[in-house]
Amino acid sequence: MKFKKASEAAAKRRELLDRQGEINDTLQVLDETLDKRELKDEEKAQRNQLRRDYERTQREIDLCTREYMALHQAEQAECEARNAARPVSAGQRLREMLKGVRDGKVSREITLAKTGDNTGGSIEESGAINLTVNELIPTLNEGLGLPKGLSIVTGVTGNEIWPVSLDDADLSEVGETAELTEQGLHFDNIQPTPARCGLAITVSNQAIDNAAFDLMGFVQGKFTLALRKYLAMKLYSQAAFSGKVKGPFSGHAADGTITLDDTAYKSLLKAVAKLTDLGYNADQVCLVMDKTTEADLKATPKAAGQGGFIIENGKCAGYDYVTSHYINTTLDSDGTSVKATEDRFIGIGLFAYEAVQQHGDVRMTVDSTSQGVSLKNVTSIVLNTSWSMTDLSVKTTANGKKNTSTTAFALYKVAEPAESAKSTGE
Repeated sequence: MKFKKASEAAAKRRELLDRQGEINDTLQVLDETLDKRELKDEEKAQRNQLRRDYERTQREIDLCTREYMALHQAEQAECEARNAARPVSAGQRLREMLKGVRDGKVSREITLAKTGDNTGGSIEESGAINLTVNELIPTLNEGLGLPKGLSIVTGVTGNEIWPVSLDDADLSEVGETAELTEQGLHFDNIQPTPARCGLAITVSNQAIDNAAFDLMGFVQGKFTLALRKYLAMKLYSQAAFSGKVKGPFSGHAADGTITLDDTAYKSLLKAVAKLTDLGYNADQVCLVMDKTTEADLKATPKAAGQGGFIIENGKCAGYDYVTSHYINTTLDSDGTSVKATEDRFIGIGLFAYEAVQQHGDVRMTVDSTSQGVSLKNVTSIVLNTSWSMTDLSVKTTANGKKNTSTTAFALYKVAEPAESAKSTGE
């Protein structure tokens, strides 16, 4: 067999393998017949011929395989030679080197080309310069984690409502023939109010051409980071946002104070109990605090005579928690951004009752040709979508009481222990 291309050898090999499989199937039928009875003369002759055909086919398969491997290696070597002959720009070599550094395959050291005709073995003699390329330094962001129980639904389309039962029925004790008082059941619904969210970034075309890393991928990563910051800010901040998207703590006044002394553990448990007394499941509770408060609670004993600290084994007073500085933020003077408060807070919530939804499609548009951007020699990258946050506990009925504000979330101010307690170590 002689083939011109590896693909021809591969096709012939597949054909032979199919033929060998058919022969093997027929042989299996004859073997099964032999187990039951003696084969007839013509069946014996067929069986012997099939065995010879099977062995001949196997030899042809082996020959095809060897030719395929030889042709494949030759074609691959030819392709590599063509690629090596193509001119490679300095920028491309730098990008390939940076990719190798990122993947850990090459050294971080780049030695620039020699500046003269010196052929000495010392790099210093050539006048070349050693350049160390380090990792790109990212921006620092804290508090972007999501709490336990929260679920984010994407791609929501159409109108969505959550039906709500507003009251319960009470059992009455009456006389044997007395008439029962009729009780009505009332219902309401909760609807999300999505708001358009988006951002636009312009990138210099020169920067795109000269960047030694995936600049467009880097910009898309910034989009993802911006979304995480947006969700964390809306979800945790106390800021009284004027827009449609508001988290459960938005505009929420403090429900009480937790002092970081020997009463803190009991105060936290009682704060959670106020929510669970309404009928909520304590296993769904999640606390929100900043890193400083977390550090304090890791060093605050539970109670006098009781071992352990309030935060231990990844739990705060036995409940899940998440850290975010956004819990200590309120609305800035511009009315859109947030600023840090002077006080610290602990948020307590059942985030399963906070519906976070992305509505419709997420559209990313890249424009480098329209007049507005082409005149500036930039590429514009625009992201558009819609988000909503809906507190499903606003209209819930807890223990027969109707509500018009959140019942699944609470906010407590954190207070330092009294100076006398600090000085005595109590």
